[in-house]
Formats: sequence, structure tokens, C-alpha cells
Amino acid sequence: MSNTPVTEIITLTSNDAMKTTPKFQEAIELLRQSTLDGLQQMYWGDRVQQPGIRQWFINWDRRPQRSESTAPIAAQIKEKLEAVVDSPPTRRLVAFNPYPPTKCFAAPFTEVIISTVKPETDLNEFSKIVDASLEVCHDFKGCYGTAWGYVVGSEHVKEVVLLLGWESPEHHVAFMKTEPARITTAPYVEGVEDSTVFYVQSQYA
Repeated sequence: MSNTPVTEIITLTSNDAMKTTPKFQEAIELLRQSTLDGLQQMYWGDRVQQPGIRQWFINWDRRPQRSESTAPIAAQIKEKLEAVVDSPPTRRLVAFNPYPPTKCFAAPFTEVIISTVKPETDLNEFSKIVDASLEVCHDFKGCYGTAWGYVVGSEHVKEVVLLLGWESPEHHVAFMKTEPARITTAPYVEGVEDSTVFYVQSQYA
């Protein structure tokens, strides 16, 4: 799994310093200028419905590894982020297919769905359900692309993350009213315990 390309999703519950100081941009710059192996593209944006929550997406061509050589830069980034958040950041590593999920982040709006899979759900069957639910989006007007993957490294809870690029939230709402969307969404909902859904207007970092 260490050689699997992943996208790191960092969730930051912002305090006032996120808007009034350059700390977050300094954290991005520190990572960009670092010599960490595998770093690819970065994107970020605030949740449209919850502007106090910022999402940072980092594409890696392999799972990032902590080491003595990376500890100083990691400590500096941590210090920058701690200054702009009210609670510790949440970090997920997701093995998206397709990778990198560039089309989703290039869209005007990125829909993010984070779901906890029921323990009894058969993952082979569930993977087919996810594929089917996203496949019907591709030919719908306003959809830029989709990607999905499981969160890696979690032993106790199985999470899945879906990305969908949309021209606007209205295009997404219109899609959800179609018969293909209703047919393919129901089995997905049946296979998960809960879901968090939000939009981000991603910016290339």
C-alpha cells in the first residue's frame, strides 16, 4: 500500500486567524518548497455551506512516509496550522480511482461525500454499487467528472469518499431528481451508516 497514489484530505475548523493572517498560505508554501517525495498537486477551499471549515487536498504519487528528515518541515507546517484552527485537523488518505482526481477539482464546484460503510456491507458488492452510482453522472449536463476511493490506514472504521465535479449545485440538484440517480443512490445509502456531504470551490495551490 505504501506505493499506492493517494490524496490527503485535511479538514481544518478555522478560527479568525485563518482569514486575518497568512499562516495557511505559509503552510502551503512550506510544503510546496519541501523535498518530500511524491508530492503532486494541491487544492484548497472552504465548504460552501460551512465557510468556517477549510478543506486542503494534497495529491501524492505514493503514501507519504514520516521520517527524521521530514520531521522539521512537518513540525513547521503543524505550527502554522495550529495557529488558524479551533481543534486538531482531521486527516484522511484516500486511494482515489481515477487518480489523480483532477477533473473533480477543476470544476467550479466539487461535491465531496464522506461515508462510513456499515460493518456488514460486502465491500466487493459495494464497490460495484459506487461505480454504478457515479457512472450515471458522466453523461449528465454539468458533470465534469467523478472519482472515489476508500480511506486507507483505518483499521476499525471503513470510510469511503466520493468526489463529483459540477458546474453548479443546481446541476447536482437537477441530476438527483432523475430516475437513474434515484435508482443508483438507494443501494449506496443502504450500504452506509452515515454520510457528510458538502461543496467546495477548489483553488489550485
